[in-house]
Order: sequence, then C-alpha cells, then structure tokens
Amino acid sequence: MKRFEPLTSLIPALEAEETHGQWILDHEHAGTDDDPIQMPFVGYTVAETELVKAVYICDHNNPDLGSHDYFDVLEEYGLDDQEAFNNADVIQLDARCVLAMILYVIRADRFCEGTVKEYLDNGKLLEWAKRLREIDDMEG
Repeated sequence: MKRFEPLTSLIPALEAEETHGQWILDHEHAGTDDDPIQMPFVGYTVAETELVKAVYICDHNNPDLGSHDYFDVLEEYGLDDQEAFNNADVIQLDARCVLAMILYVIRADRFCEGTVKEYLDNGKLLEWAKRLREIDDMEG
C-alpha cells in the first residue's frame, strides 16, 4: 500500500459528489430555555466522513513527516497566514507540508463548523489529495 492511499483512494468518490455536505438547521425548536435550538452543523456523506478518518490514518502511519504538528510545519513553510495558506502552490510542496495543510483544515472544522465543506467546495482538499497521490506515484 502506498503512503497516502487511505486518503487518495477517496478522490473518485469525492469528485463524483455535486455538493459536499449539507448544512442542517434546526427549524423545529423555539429557541427558549425549555426548547433550545440545536446549533447548525454540516451533515456529511460517507465519502466525506471517510476522508476525515483517512487523514488521521495517514498522519498516524507517517510519523516521520512530523505533520501532526501542523501549525509548526505551516509556519516553517511560510503558510502561517490565511492568504499564504489559501494561495500556496501545491505543486511546489512536499508531502509533509501538504499533509499538514489537510490536517489543519480537518482540525479547524472541529472549532469552526463547515471548514471541511468550504475546502471541499472550493476544490482545495481535492487538489491537495491529488498532490499526495502524485507524490505516492513518484515514490513508487
């Protein structure tokens, strides 16, 4: 098995989806103390849920990359501000940095619901996954 196959094997399923997740809004409750409203959240498909699991598997299986400390990695590569991060030329980046970028988005979603959806919708997560597939192919 190639290094990033748990993640890259999901590329076709993610590409096949027209939309990535759906915002779930609570229209059934009044928003009172006795009947609170559930906070909005994104409901993901199986492929998107598997994506998150696969990223953690790739991180766990590649400790030599040190991508788990994604903040430090992004800072090292000069991608520690949002503009630089979003405009990074992924073709110029190695596996360590690309995996750190993906981890950053996955972890950010835990604190800012919808981040994974945003990066799937804008194509960045797929672009980064494809870069990891290229790196896997180059390594044989």
